[in-house]
Amino acid sequence: MFKEFVSYYKPHKKKLAFVLSMVVMFALVELSIPIFTRYILNELIPNNDFRQVFIIAGILIVLLIFYAIFHYMVGYHGHMLGIAIEKDMRLKAFEKLQLLAFDYYDVNKTGVIMTRLTSDLHEVAELAHHGIEEVVAVSLMLVLGYLYLIRLDFVVTTLLFIIFISLMFGLMFSRRKMIVAFRNLRKEHAQINSRLEGSISGIRLTRAFSNELFEIDKFANDNDVYIDAYRDAYHALGTANAMNQFFIQFMNVAVLLSGAYLVMSNRFTPGDMFAYFIYFSMLVGPVKRLMTMLETFQQGWAGFERYFELMNEPIKIKDKADAYELGEVDGHIVFDKVAFGYGNNKDNVLEDFSLEIKPGEMVALVGPSGVGKTTVAQLVPRFYDIKKGDIFIDGHSIFDVTLKSLRHNIGYVQQDVTIFWGTIAENIAYGNPNASKEAIYEAAKKAKIHDFIQSLPHGYHTMVGERGVMLSGGQKQRISIARIFLRDPRILILDEATSALDNITESAIQDSLDDLAENRTVIAIAHRLSTIHHADKIVVMGDGGILQMGSHEELIEVDGHYRKLYEASNNNL
Repeated sequence: MFKEFVSYYKPHKKKLAFVLSMVVMFALVELSIPIFTRYILNELIPNNDFRQVFIIAGILIVLLIFYAIFHYMVGYHGHMLGIAIEKDMRLKAFEKLQLLAFDYYDVNKTGVIMTRLTSDLHEVAELAHHGIEEVVAVSLMLVLGYLYLIRLDFVVTTLLFIIFISLMFGLMFSRRKMIVAFRNLRKEHAQINSRLEGSISGIRLTRAFSNELFEIDKFANDNDVYIDAYRDAYHALGTANAMNQFFIQFMNVAVLLSGAYLVMSNRFTPGDMFAYFIYFSMLVGPVKRLMTMLETFQQGWAGFERYFELMNEPIKIKDKADAYELGEVDGHIVFDKVAFGYGNNKDNVLEDFSLEIKPGEMVALVGPSGVGKTTVAQLVPRFYDIKKGDIFIDGHSIFDVTLKSLRHNIGYVQQDVTIFWGTIAENIAYGNPNASKEAIYEAAKKAKIHDFIQSLPHGYHTMVGERGVMLSGGQKQRISIARIFLRDPRILILDEATSALDNITESAIQDSLDDLAENRTVIAIAHRLSTIHHADKIVVMGDGGILQMGSHEELIEVDGHYRKLYEASNNNL
């Protein structure tokens, strides 16, 4: 996983090299200051050489100006490096989400996924920026500091460095609890985000059922768990910081005692001791920064672990290595002994399912909920992959052709219409992002929504609101129909496209759907049987697969499942 993290620096090697060069420069400037100080104390002050003192002071001021410049360069360009890496990671994660099968979204909460691409990656960016800078700065100062200090006294310096490094690694090793605590904190952060996302998106339902107090109680419980996770994380962090302070003060005392011993044994001058103490303090400083930033490091690494988990999700539905373009089709669909089940469920929804749909034919799937009607429809564009059997379009197995060319030939109209934040024109153009303005207008006319759009103050540039909240159910459905007209596929899937509408709106929408279905192969899933009387073939499905098949006229004459469904449907009117 560390190798994967480092790989994200590769596209930004020049920026990384520049930042690290600035880190080296400001570290060298910082390390040079005690050398000048020692020279002033040992050589210039005893000789009352004030002229040289002022010259050295001038040099130090110039060095401090450069130190400030280098520090700014590291701060600004380092953060820009972190942002660039965050941008790359977020784009790669979003690309991965576009490729994951629907079963990933079936079991993962939207809020959790959003957290991985937002706050998690922000923490990763902080790690990418500060982590490498601090490691390089600490390593450089430890090595150069040690090389300088052993010139003053090899034995004492080596002994102090052994103690110093032992304590430092002991501190790092003791922070395992903090890693676990912050990992759990990120998990709870994602959970509370998910709760917020669900509550906000369902606010109308909450108000409709007067469930505000119920939602508040649920959120309060999640909030308590979140705060408990924070408490555990900051307890671990507080323990780590306390040990950090002990480490720093212990080293200060050790260096002070060692310096005093060296002065009293005439191996050090007071100037040597001052420089020695300052040097060790400067070495402790970066380590202190490193330790105090462990919160950032742990949060960043926990965020990267979750990102890494997402990026390693298997892409279950993808093109074969030798997949070819399907091209334009006539719409001849064949299900050949198909078996399918969701996830790891041993019970298949479909078993030995076979069905032929001829070009230009409209086939309606009817039956009670849970028998696999929507499943059949979702298998055609390969939203899910089957366990056994095969599915053919115009004699081509859908598993041998590219997903893009397969889905280009299919239009899907659902009961739950997805409307994106943006204008009406942008939502219609989702069916063909390269469509001209005239083509969008023509699609809207065919969907019988053009006049309504033109009556709005901003026409096609009207903003539809979050999830199309500014539109009625019928208007949303007409926009989805306009998308399909714009796409102009040969195969059309209508998944209970009008079941959520009132009878008057349904009747009006049905006219648009009939126009849309003309000269296309259609798979229609019907809730109201009155909408599929005109289908060429009606397939009655049950737990055992296909129970009956035929036209409305043929099936209504037989005392079977279809007639019972039809009579029950009429009785409910």
